[in-house]
Amino acid sequence: MRFIGILPIVFMVALGLYAFWDLKIDGFQPPVPADRLAQKNPEIEAIMAPHGEALKTGLSNRIVPQIDESLQLVAEEFGENSAEMNQALVDTAIMLSQSSRADLADDYMLRAVNVSREVYGTNHRETALALNDLANLITDAQDLDYSEESIAHLTEAMEIRQNVLPSNHPEVLVNKVNLADQLFLQWQNEGLEENKANLDTAASLLTDVMSFHAEQGEDANAFDKAGVQLLFARVSFYRDDFENAAQYFDETLSPVAPETDPATYLVFNNAYAEHITALNELGQTEKADQMRANIISFLQTDPVAEATSDGTESEPAPAQ
Repeated sequence: MRFIGILPIVFMVALGLYAFWDLKIDGFQPPVPADRLAQKNPEIEAIMAPHGEALKTGLSNRIVPQIDESLQLVAEEFGENSAEMNQALVDTAIMLSQSSRADLADDYMLRAVNVSREVYGTNHRETALALNDLANLITDAQDLDYSEESIAHLTEAMEIRQNVLPSNHPEVLVNKVNLADQLFLQWQNEGLEENKANLDTAASLLTDVMSFHAEQGEDANAFDKAGVQLLFARVSFYRDDFENAAQYFDETLSPVAPETDPATYLVFNNAYAEHITALNELGQTEKADQMRANIISFLQTDPVAEATSDGTESEPAPAQ
């Protein structure tokens, strides 16, 4: 009976402890504010830097075990889930990527993402940065233009950045362009009607970035501006928005003529073909025919371009 009598007291104590625990969880404070990046720890930089220098000489199979030993020392000194461990993992992934070992780098960056969630929380700029880098490393590791994993990571990174950073922050804008590019490449490779909504999303993301460039006026980076507009033109083409496609192709593609740098044409030959098709769709056949004639003349006068061209004369069919 005495035990039954103290049950209400036990219950109240347990409830108080739970409330305290719940308050700690809900009131989680990251080591640095959510809109900032953590400062680098010089001690971790000193530990990891020699591995980066060693990787420049090659022999990564011998150096990676040494990196793992250093990571174990960091974990023992600072903890598996610590800001220092996060820094060491990110440094490792970047070093391996720069040494053309993306096949190893993405695993370390994935570990960094998981540690960052523990240390900084999911809704934090550090976590978004790691997710963005992981997305890039995955496509490099798999030797792909795009991957569904990368799209998922870039989407999450963008959502976090939009929550914690101003809408015109460079990291938000670059994230939007990267995600739009991945969505476009997915459509271009798969061409599935059910994925056409992804093209609409890509167009919306790029429109946001172009609006910011318009606000900047002459202060906008010309190279970045042209790259975004060209991607928007290609996205517009596959959305059957030929008017926008033709307009932005006109603004970004240099005319093809005998004096054109072959590398310029070879890199953008698909875009030139899409431009011609867009003009035909708009009834601007004379302009399209002249552009085609210029390209044919260019190919006939440049054997390198002719030998390596995809064949601009065979125009892509408009997406239905």
